[in-house]
Amino acid sequence: MSALVVVFLLLGAPLLAEAAVAVPASVEDLARGSDAVVRGRVTSVTSRWVGGRIFTFAEVERASVWRGSAPDRVTVVTPGGVVGGIGQRVDGAAVFAEGEDAVVFLTRAEAGAYRVSGLAQGKFAVDGGVARPSLAHTSFVTTALRAGERQSGEMDVAELERRVRSAR
Repeated sequence: MSALVVVFLLLGAPLLAEAAVAVPASVEDLARGSDAVVRGRVTSVTSRWVGGRIFTFAEVERASVWRGSAPDRVTVVTPGGVVGGIGQRVDGAAVFAEGEDAVVFLTRAEAGAYRVSGLAQGKFAVDGGVARPSLAHTSFVTTALRAGERQSGEMDVAELERRVRSAR
């Protein structure tokens, strides 16, 4: 192997893997696959070590339930986070910020907690009537959605709520 190829493999190859690759989900698919869809305020975000990996625990005080049922306060567990000076980023995972208004598609997990359905596709930050998932570190394969359904992406909150409530 030439020295140039070795340098590329050592330095360039890790740069190629800086995003998760996912199958795009429609809002309706996310709703159908979730135990609950809630809109609420993120009241706290903490990260801790669990079995050699870092997980983040976001507490969401629900304002409304758009689908299913959920307690007044929901604990959402996501992979990755920062503990002390050590961080783990999981591309494609949802990220929460304290104080943010969010719509979250939830799947029940262990110990009464929830996970985000569809990873980052299933968490929308709400600002000024617009809901946006953070998909910066996610690439999508090309595939067709069901007719009339919309891929998880920026949209008016009213449209997002309508699509969630009407998903069959």
